[in-house]
Amino acid sequence: MSRAESIVKSGAIISSFGSALFVAFVAVLLIFPVNKECESEDTKCAFSSTAPEPFGMIVQPGYLATALLFIATGVLMVRFGRSRGLKKTGRDE
Repeated sequence: MSRAESIVKSGAIISSFGSALFVAFVAVLLIFPVNKECESEDTKCAFSSTAPEPFGMIVQPGYLATALLFIATGVLMVRFGRSRGLKKTGRDE
């Protein structure tokens, strides 16, 4: 297996892991509703999840950013590996 193929396969695994994290995020949002708490119409509202503690950490902006970062990194690795493999063989798309 060439180096470009291993980069593509690693990127696919990383992207799949990020997709699984994103699916977990969406599932927790669908299963456990988010409460909107407003003191009055003029003040800012606070949002809180009804998810129990083990799932509460999933409903965080940092978790979503991490999932999207894994997906983007994996896609970047796949594209880089494919372009490197095409340059090595001399083929153009």
